[in-house]
Order: sequence, then C-alpha cells, then structure tokens
Amino acid sequence: MVKLVLCLVLLVQAAGEVRNTWPKEYARRDAASFAAQFEEPSRALFRYRAAMTGLMQVKPGMKVGEVGAGSGALSRFLAEKVGPDGHVYANELEDKMLAYMRERAAKEGITNLTVIKGTPTSTGFDPGSLDAIAVVYAFSFFDKPTEMLQSMYVSLKSGGVMLVVDIPSEQVGSAMVGADADAVIALASQHGFTRAGENGVVPGHYALIFRKK
Repeated sequence: MVKLVLCLVLLVQAAGEVRNTWPKEYARRDAASFAAQFEEPSRALFRYRAAMTGLMQVKPGMKVGEVGAGSGALSRFLAEKVGPDGHVYANELEDKMLAYMRERAAKEGITNLTVIKGTPTSTGFDPGSLDAIAVVYAFSFFDKPTEMLQSMYVSLKSGGVMLVVDIPSEQVGSAMVGADADAVIALASQHGFTRAGENGVVPGHYALIFRKK
C-alpha cells in the first residue's frame, strides 16, 4: 500500500513537469522518418496491433479513438477492423504527424479515419461518442494525466473500454520514463474507470483494460 501511494504521488507530481518530450524529437526529423521508426516490423507496439485490438474487443461498426496516434499505424489497423460502418478517430498533438496521417489515409483510400488535433488536457473527441479508446505508449508522456483521463472518460459511451499500454517507470539518465501500472490503475479509478483486466501480450509492456462505470 505504501508503494502504491508513493507511485501515485510521483505520477501526479510528474504532471507538473514536462513529460511530453516528443516536440523536441519531432523538431529534428520529418514525419516519414518517424513513421518508419514507429512502424518497424520488429517493434512490439507495431507487431502486436492485432492483440491490442483484441483486448479492446473491437468489432465492425464500432467507433474507436486513439490518443497519441503518432503515425497512425494502430488507427489504420483499427479502421480496417471496424469496417465501413464504423469509424476511428486518431488524436495527436504534433502538426507534422497530423498531416502525415491525413495524407496517408487519403493515399490508401481509408475513408473511415478522422485525424483530430488534441491538446494536453483534451482528446478533442465528442462526448459520449466512442465505444473504445486506445492509449498506446502515450499515457506516460501526458503532462496533464488527470485532465486527460477525465477527457477520455467523457469521450466514452457508458461501459466503453479504455486500453492503456505503457512501460513501467524507470530512471534513464536524468529523466524518468514510463508510468507504473499500479499508479495508472489508482488514478484511473479516481476518475470513474473500473479495471477490467491486465495482460502482458505486448513484450516489454503492460496492457491495462478499463471500463467506464
């Protein structure tokens, strides 16, 4: 219990720090190079897209959101799975990645994918509009995790699923990366989510499944 409280305190305290280091990274390279990095076939988060989709219980006709979609690899996969009667909404902060996702969707003829610019405190998704939300290696970069959890809660339909895939926290040089699963569970519980399961299907990551109460 003491460890859990400490982890939760550290996660909330981290919200006062700049956790999102991606803007500095994006400034150095173009979107295509990041897409190649994110979609490297051996990368676990790319290779196990089907497994993550299964954890979200995605079915044709569903409306699904992804927060911190990057190059849109998972969102494009989800768009295929929800089919023409479903829709996927890909949230991202970085303008060059937003443009990349839109251009690639148009090039590949994906018409059931909408790219949305979010903010550090909001998904940009309509209230009560989604059956499921994926947050894949993005939660630990939230500068405002409590506000983002509230926004995701509002975006989901009653009983909707939230999948959080991330890595345990560790010190790397002078920076703290990742977020402990127990702290994420505790914080999500405070914002109206119930843990529905946990899975280690993605190598090197934990996968937490929540439902909106």
